[in-house]
Amino acid sequence: MGRDGLLAFFEIPRGAKPKGDRDAIGTMQHVAFAVSPETAEQLHARLTERGIDCQLVEHAPGQKYSLYFYDPNGIRLELFWQPADGEEPRVIDAFTQTKVKAREELKTLTADEAWLEWATAGLPS
Repeated sequence: MGRDGLLAFFEIPRGAKPKGDRDAIGTMQHVAFAVSPETAEQLHARLTERGIDCQLVEHAPGQKYSLYFYDPNGIRLELFWQPADGEEPRVIDAFTQTKVKAREELKTLTADEAWLEWATAGLPS
């Protein structure tokens, strides 16, 4: 993936486990990748050529885009890009969660203040 990133998928034989609710707490709703506009265009073309259903979403006209699709295991994936970033994609500032908001959500799972502080230490105020 570059930039010291690693993403691992583990295969579970089809039908070996019941399908989960991807929107439930403790589950994975989707995986998003920040990409350059050029990479997004290339991947969109490859997915389309292979007949993979994609949904292109324009979040802010001309500024922020997402392309959603499912991998063969049914995992929802997202490519996200901002044309203004050029060829150096970055995490989208508008979607970086604040420390206050993260603590608010995490408090629904635990009252362990030490853990809450540790889990949110790197987030902006």
